[in-house]
Amino acid sequence: MARNRILVFASIGIVAALAGAFLAQAGFRSGVVPIALQSGTILQPARALPPFALLDHEGKPFGNDRLRGHWSLLFFGFTNCGDVCPTTLALLAAAGHKLGDLPDPQRPQVVFISVDAKRDTPETVRTYISNFDTSFTGVTGTQKDLDALTAALGVPSAVRQLDNGGYAVDHSAAILAVSPNGEFRAIFSPPHTLEALAGDYRLLIGTT
Repeated sequence: MARNRILVFASIGIVAALAGAFLAQAGFRSGVVPIALQSGTILQPARALPPFALLDHEGKPFGNDRLRGHWSLLFFGFTNCGDVCPTTLALLAAAGHKLGDLPDPQRPQVVFISVDAKRDTPETVRTYISNFDTSFTGVTGTQKDLDALTAALGVPSAVRQLDNGGYAVDHSAAILAVSPNGEFRAIFSPPHTLEALAGDYRLLIGTT
């Protein structure tokens, strides 16, 4: 089991590295010099998000329209996650406080999207995100719809069976930034630090 988990995370790391290299090269080919971030890569040009229809933690529809008109930071995980998700969500909560001096339209909407539809109902997600920040939006849906979105965005995840008969979901710790136009604009790669994430976000929205 340990060996399989190492292989999954190694694959995720390789995918992230290749994605970063591809995006950087694409920027240079287009004649645009990418802005240097400490912990991520800005997509040049930004990518349109595919149409999707999920549910938020209140059971209300959550689709592309909910990602327009403001900046959003997306993180994919699951509520039974023992380490990556709690650490990353706590970081995002701290980043929100650190960015509290920004005007409301420039403050990021943090969206936690489950990759475990079987266990993560809207109610389960609502309880989970309330442990970190009540302003967070939690999102879930059918496994088919969740898998379609993660595949379109290049966010890897893999179910791992546990010795006790249960399962976990190994997934990326990357944070995706979506612009007010509803486009995939940047990806922040782990390991994350509060200073780097907050600084990169300010650079991304053009406030530094």
